[in-house]
Amino acid sequence: MSSPPPPPSGKGRPRGSGGFAWRAFFHHSTTPVFVLGKSRRLRYANPAWEVLTGVKLAEALGMVCSQRRHSTPLAAALAPTPESLAGRPDRARRPAPPGRNGPPWWDVTFAPLAGADSLFGIVGFVAVVGEPVPAAARKIPPGVASLRDRRTAHFSTELLAGESLASTRLVAQVRLAAGMFAPVWIVGEPGSGKETVARVIHHTSALRDRAFVGIDCTGLQPYLIESLLFGHGGLGVSDRVGTVYLKEPGAMPRDLQQRLADHFTEHAGTRLVCGSERAAPDSVAAGGLVPVFQTALSVFELRVPPLRDRLDDIPRIATRLLNRAIDPAALAVLRVHTWPSNLRELAEVLYESAAASATGAILREHLPHELRVKAGLTRTPSPKSLNLDAILEAVEKRVIQLALKKANNNQTEAAELLGVFRTKLWRRLDVLGIPAPPQPKPRKTDDKE
Repeated sequence: MSSPPPPPSGKGRPRGSGGFAWRAFFHHSTTPVFVLGKSRRLRYANPAWEVLTGVKLAEALGMVCSQRRHSTPLAAALAPTPESLAGRPDRARRPAPPGRNGPPWWDVTFAPLAGADSLFGIVGFVAVVGEPVPAAARKIPPGVASLRDRRTAHFSTELLAGESLASTRLVAQVRLAAGMFAPVWIVGEPGSGKETVARVIHHTSALRDRAFVGIDCTGLQPYLIESLLFGHGGLGVSDRVGTVYLKEPGAMPRDLQQRLADHFTEHAGTRLVCGSERAAPDSVAAGGLVPVFQTALSVFELRVPPLRDRLDDIPRIATRLLNRAIDPAALAVLRVHTWPSNLRELAEVLYESAAASATGAILREHLPHELRVKAGLTRTPSPKSLNLDAILEAVEKRVIQLALKKANNNQTEAAELLGVFRTKLWRRLDVLGIPAPPQPKPRKTDDKE
């Protein structure tokens, strides 16, 4: 029987091997080489591998290379195939991990090392396939190019222009933001058009040829946001994305906020724009936002004025939204309302009125009854009258009060109980003279992670 091989000497070669230093042998190779142990943990990688992946061996040593759901893109690209784990040489084509150096595809060859009883380890070799193509050099289909040009034409500063001083100031700020690459923090009330402003900044900047990605941080689960940005082929590291817009980033867990902050402060290829009801310093002071969002990711603060400060712009906005004729008397009614839900509420009223007017011009008779009452065009009947409108309004007032009481003064829940939009409930509270109830304070959470 042959004697067993001598144990390793600790210097990269077996004892009695005559001085062959396998680490130095791989170290000088220009082919990216890595070695996995039998548990699929990374045990060695040469400098060519470090250059290709952009990762130092000291940082990746011990990484488990698998394609499980929680594996990193790099670990998934280096994961051995079932054939190689069974002891047979194999090769697999894998997408290059996002954010790494090199072309978009890797051909990974796995050479298993058989032990006395089982697999001892695997030696892997990486060959790059193709050359990276910059986003600007990729050929865009004519249909996509046409759609992009239409979107760019739509989201111009003309979309925000108006007669009021507030609109003039807003357009000047947007043009200034579009001319720089600094992160932008947009402050505005709900429904004031913060995302529209972000899109105008994107489509009037040098990044207009790349995609705009909007993420509602209050409407998506944190793991979905993380997967969307940093998962396999994530948008956060794609050279096709020009601007990422985060709506209310303070709604995300603080650990995810920190990861986003680290990413956007280190990667200059994608611009970050955030929209919130509160300024970044206020959100940091309240404990909902990590400080780096104030110091590094809100370099340029831009405030979107509420619609009540832009009442002179309503004729222009209404015509732009509907592309239909609106009677001057109807516009006069629209300018009387205070619009607590801003542009979102105006758009809802206009679309309802357009449906009521069929294909003709929108007259004041097509506007909601409560707006006409507030403008003094429809007389509110006496409570003692048998007029049906007065009776219905009294009943409606009582039902709304009961719904608010049942919902613990939460207007969103009350609107759901009544089966109406929240903006319509706000209008009815205003018209019926019901004082807006105080909103319940959010419960504090203990953030110890």
